[in-house]
Amino acid sequence: MDFDDDPRAAYFRQMEYGLHVRMALLAMVLGKA
Repeated sequence: MDFDDDPRAAYFRQMEYGLHVRMALLAMVLGKA
């Protein structure tokens, strides 16, 4: 089975993307503080 065909693959990609977004937002907030 190809990993990309697994619906969980999209979930993990979204989760990783969300983590990067939160880290970027946190870095911006801490940088301004």
